[in-house]
Amino acid sequence: MAKRLHLIIWVCCCFLAQPHLSGQNQLLDSLLHLVEQGQPDTLQARYLARISAYYLRRDLDKALEYADQTLVVARQTGQQHLVGKALINKCIAYQDKGVFDSVQLIASQAELHFQRHPNVIELSNLYSTRGHLERRLGRNDKAFDWYIKAVKNLEENFEDSTDFNAMPAYLNNVAISLNGKGAYKEAFTYLEQALAMAEQQEAKLSICVLLSVMGKNLVARGEYENALDHYLRSLKLKDEIDDQVGKIYLLANISRLYIETERYREAEQHLTQALAIVNALGYTGARANVMSTMAYLYHSKGDHAKAIKWGQETIDFSKKDKNLEILTDIYDIMASSYAAIDKPEEAYEYRTLYAIERDSFHQQQQQENVEQLRLAYEVEKTEKENNALKRQAEKDQIMLRQQNLMMIGAVLGLLLLALVIGLIYRDLKRKQQYSHELEATVAQRTAELQRANEDLEQVNYELTGFTYIASHDIKEPIRVINSYVGLIQSRLPEQVGMKLKDYFEIIRASGQQLYTLIEDFMQYSSLSREDSSQADEIELPLLVENLIKGLDVSEKASVKYEGAELVCLNQSMLFLILKNLVENGLKYNQSEHPEILISGKKSAGQIEFRVKDNGIGIPAAFQDKIFETFKRLHSREEYLGTGLGLSIVKLAVSKLDGEISLESEEGKGSTFIITCAEASVSDAHV
Repeated sequence: MAKRLHLIIWVCCCFLAQPHLSGQNQLLDSLLHLVEQGQPDTLQARYLARISAYYLRRDLDKALEYADQTLVVARQTGQQHLVGKALINKCIAYQDKGVFDSVQLIASQAELHFQRHPNVIELSNLYSTRGHLERRLGRNDKAFDWYIKAVKNLEENFEDSTDFNAMPAYLNNVAISLNGKGAYKEAFTYLEQALAMAEQQEAKLSICVLLSVMGKNLVARGEYENALDHYLRSLKLKDEIDDQVGKIYLLANISRLYIETERYREAEQHLTQALAIVNALGYTGARANVMSTMAYLYHSKGDHAKAIKWGQETIDFSKKDKNLEILTDIYDIMASSYAAIDKPEEAYEYRTLYAIERDSFHQQQQQENVEQLRLAYEVEKTEKENNALKRQAEKDQIMLRQQNLMMIGAVLGLLLLALVIGLIYRDLKRKQQYSHELEATVAQRTAELQRANEDLEQVNYELTGFTYIASHDIKEPIRVINSYVGLIQSRLPEQVGMKLKDYFEIIRASGQQLYTLIEDFMQYSSLSREDSSQADEIELPLLVENLIKGLDVSEKASVKYEGAELVCLNQSMLFLILKNLVENGLKYNQSEHPEILISGKKSAGQIEFRVKDNGIGIPAAFQDKIFETFKRLHSREEYLGTGLGLSIVKLAVSKLDGEISLESEEGKGSTFIITCAEASVSDAHV
């Protein structure tokens, strides 16, 4: 009976391992039922590990649940290799969930486990998993180090040739990390090594994957013919292994290469074949990709009517399928095609849609980059703290061993000191318990350190995310573009110039918007590093007067100051705060006579500033978000700006150790309230 149960479970697991077979859910339920009927044994631990791995691609919480069950049963039955596999499954699940602290903690546990119970292939899997985490955080250098560690571990320690079957995958990971750094030639050498191994093992699926990755590498280097040769070899193998889904994407990549080399007939043949497979399989996931490539083909050929037809079909399908990522390129093709057939209104409409989608994509990309930097910083802090705790634990262990030796010597030499030895033993026990507690507090200490270093994290965050963007090399081309746009427009015939006027205006506006964004980035970044401890004696009426002179205030507008005459604060910070708030009050104002009232009030060592305007006001639902970077409540067609103005104000207020709040009602103006401690007169710079 036991042998029959084991045979049924083995067949179920083999079926679950297949990627495209139907009926997997029913077999999984049967497998779980059979596992629950038996007592913990070696087979049960093995199948629990396989179930956990199955759920890694489907349900991360269940993957964690079955990994924990695997740990329990594997430890009961002494299957140490399955303990390591379960720990790796937990690392992968927590990584996909974004819980990076847990990944670091469990990875450290797994590494200690493999030191006690060596397992070459699983240790390489652990190194590879840590490399995936670093690549997800955008740290390709560290990812490369972990991937190389996985390769060297397998090269130096493998005993069975079957272990070496995993080597092509590890070499491919190394190549991908190098591609991420732009080291394409070095990456290609690793890909060639991996391909040679896969061909020796006749692993056709691995060969297909490696040939496709090599093709992308060659495309990035501009070697189109060589890339095409690798793609075609991969295509032939996909027919042999009947990978129809993978064939669709490969046909689209090949078609794009044909388009780039102006072999339009071959591109059309491959795209037609890809569409036929999509229709036969009913696989909608790749349809938009193929259709958009078809639109790109006809646009490149100059057949703009067909390009518009395929482009419109792609737009309709993408919106229905909620696949909006592809719309930016399609809008660009549609705008160019309509412009080519002299339909400026349609071209302008799609060019506007393209600009909106591109702006939205860039903003989302910036937020993702900032979030990636923040996560990388948190993980790095966690690593440093974990390493510090590990070093402390190692020191404690060394001390414990030394004291154990002393205790043994004392027992052998002086039996009369039994009481002293007993006390030493109790002390050692207490230190051992402290060592275990120290390891258990790693996660808690990480959170405490994060809160204790918020200021340091903020500064590092700004420096890493923004400083490199704002440079003279970016602003200079923008000025050149705007200058040449004016020259081109002035030299065009008047009739042609009128037709293209809107396009020139879009270019100028986009250039000015980018220039302003760079300036704001520079101001935000430099402000984060500026020393605000220096105080000045400020004559507030004179400061406001100088502020008004520096602004372009219309005759109908009014900016006034009332209240305290003299205050001790950092003058540059205060000037920056008031300037941004006054500019906002004038810009977001639809009144015929805009009015700004600045007031200052001193009380018990505190100074309170109020900046009140009669502008459009801010709805209550958005008042908590206006100080966040890149947050805009209006489109650029309504009000120009970058979304950094109030972020700069908040940062400057924090530099003064102050607080800022808002009182506003939509349509009835806004009042910004800044409170901070006034510096003493003795600290002021004379």
